[in-house]
Amino acid sequence: MATLTDDGVSAMLEALRVEVTSPLFPSADIKNNPMDIYLTCLAETLVQLTNCDPQVALDSIQWPNDIWDLVVVLPRLRIQDVDSKDPAAELKQRFPSSPLFANPVEDGIHLRFLLAPITLARVLIPYILDRGDSYGKITLESHVDVPSEDRPGKKIVVEFSSPNLGREFDGNHLRSTIIGAYIASLYQAMDWDVCRMNFLGDWGRHIGLLAVGWRRFGSEELFETDPLQHLLDVFSQVSKLLKDEQEEAKRLRAEGQGDADEATNTISAEKDAFFRSMENGDQDVVDLWRKFRQACVRSYTDLYARLNIVFDDYSGESTVSHETVARVEAILKEKDAYRESEGAWVIDFEKHGYKGQKTAISRFSDGTTTYLLRDIAAVLERSDTHSFDKMVYVVASRQDSHFHQVFTALEIMGYSELVAKLQHVSFGKFQGLSPSEGSKGLLLKDILDQCQSTMDDFLESSPDDFAEVRGDQGTGGLASPLAAIGLMTQELSIRRGATFNYDTQKMADLDIYSGLCLHYWFTQVDARLQGAAIDREDLENADYSIFEEEAYSDVLRLLIQFPGMVKSSAKSLESSVILNYLFRVTDTLPVVFDKEEVAESSNQNIAKLALFECVRQTLNNGMAMVGLVPVRMQVLTHFRFNSIADLWSRSTQAGGIVQSAQNIQAAQDQQNEHGQQPDYHAPAEPNQQPAHDIQEEQPKDTAEIET
Repeated sequence: MATLTDDGVSAMLEALRVEVTSPLFPSADIKNNPMDIYLTCLAETLVQLTNCDPQVALDSIQWPNDIWDLVVVLPRLRIQDVDSKDPAAELKQRFPSSPLFANPVEDGIHLRFLLAPITLARVLIPYILDRGDSYGKITLESHVDVPSEDRPGKKIVVEFSSPNLGREFDGNHLRSTIIGAYIASLYQAMDWDVCRMNFLGDWGRHIGLLAVGWRRFGSEELFETDPLQHLLDVFSQVSKLLKDEQEEAKRLRAEGQGDADEATNTISAEKDAFFRSMENGDQDVVDLWRKFRQACVRSYTDLYARLNIVFDDYSGESTVSHETVARVEAILKEKDAYRESEGAWVIDFEKHGYKGQKTAISRFSDGTTTYLLRDIAAVLERSDTHSFDKMVYVVASRQDSHFHQVFTALEIMGYSELVAKLQHVSFGKFQGLSPSEGSKGLLLKDILDQCQSTMDDFLESSPDDFAEVRGDQGTGGLASPLAAIGLMTQELSIRRGATFNYDTQKMADLDIYSGLCLHYWFTQVDARLQGAAIDREDLENADYSIFEEEAYSDVLRLLIQFPGMVKSSAKSLESSVILNYLFRVTDTLPVVFDKEEVAESSNQNIAKLALFECVRQTLNNGMAMVGLVPVRMQVLTHFRFNSIADLWSRSTQAGGIVQSAQNIQAAQDQQNEHGQQPDYHAPAEPNQQPAHDIQEEQPKDTAEIET
């Protein structure tokens, strides 16, 4: 019976002679987290032995660590009827034998347990195979409001990337892009309705400055060829003119010339006038703005596709309506939190008792709106449009103060319930990024091209690596997806608060914890399963004795932890929890691969193939949950085997599963279209610690938002 239901799980446990009692732990999710089977069974035994409260028993269990699978911290049980001099020894003596656990080991105030490897294999392997792409999905609402089967999925809006028209795509935008893609992928894996939103900086005074520059330096030909690059060049040139103008005005004021601003303020005045015309709806002005925006969206869409990112909504400050802005201002006035100050309009936080916040400009003295006012209005419009249950802003920590103002203003307006649905997910600094030679600034294309060039060099210098997935496209078709995985993994394997160190050479290093290394091992496992299909009847009769060997049982002990890692990642929104877990899984594979022996029985080989499929599925699911898309081998579909034992028998005779499949394909089609699998070689042991050892930095001071 499949294990997808409570009854199915119970039937599997009964077949293994595991006693199934009435559930004492309603929060346990044995349908989605196999570790909960072990936790609840152990906790039930503790309740029987000590008469403690079930929740107390469950809370006394810690898991996992590098040596033991589960540890009971005895003082947490607060038991009265056990020898206080040596409670661990007494409980060990009284602990009943169980097919789930090896005999416990006493260790001071701890009772330590290892999972019995044969039973673990019989529980976990069918459990993972039954769930396939769903293995690791969490449904415990106590962790992250994940939808359950009896109610529809919730909706989340994830705002990320959000570059500014005409400006650089700097490290803050890059980090936002990758972290946001992870959050969206994670929630999508948990069956949420995800809206990936790119809130472009397409409105404001900097657009006025860009238009002023276009009038002086714009070229239709260059714009048509590369709009992002040309608009950046134009913006850089006009920004220099504005800076020179401001410095000249400062000099004249220092010399006592009172009309300095009027004499030199040409660029600044044109910039402000253009933005006023935008807000007033001047048709010619709006047409030029729309031309910039549409070209940039088209270019960014193509660039994001290189990272396997597709946005559902290219929103922006420009999409916020005048009516909603007026609605925000009216409510703030009604709440006595909006007043005029030196010709501008400000939100008065201090008046409403918010310590640490005084006032913030929402409308400039010339009547134009600020980013703050537009962002407050955008929340109301998104709530009306999307009816979201949660909205996440993935923006650098330097804007902590800005989002605090947005959320506080909404609370003053009476939208406390809406504010409870909002979250600012921040991140730290970056270093190592630099624009292309001769460029006026950094663009996303520069970053992706640098990564792809590095991967091109790696593939050219290592022709045997990734031969399984090169196919007819050779190096050219593989460098781009590997570059995306390399870049994204470098970000996702560190904590959000840490500094992101952009290093293309490390992206192409197989000997460290890199995206390339992760993909390499995924490809190796995938290759060994090419053409295989796990037959459930064969699996039930398989010989699981190989799991008595530490190398194989260590793999199982890691695989069972995956749903728990997903929970931890979802709770903290730290991608490094999943990435570093996947690296730990790959660390176990070289020893297992080295143990492949033709002399083993076919029933043992069935169990081994099933283990490899569980590893492949876990790696695949983990990568998908953080937004990584591996390059898959072409599945060989022109041949069939009567059973998995037949496949393995043929493969061991021919030198491996893939080689066997290719030989059969060649015999049938009289040609081998897939090429020869290269000899396996393992990367050297990683020479650096996983990124979870990196210390998280403190948030930095808030930077200016408006130009």
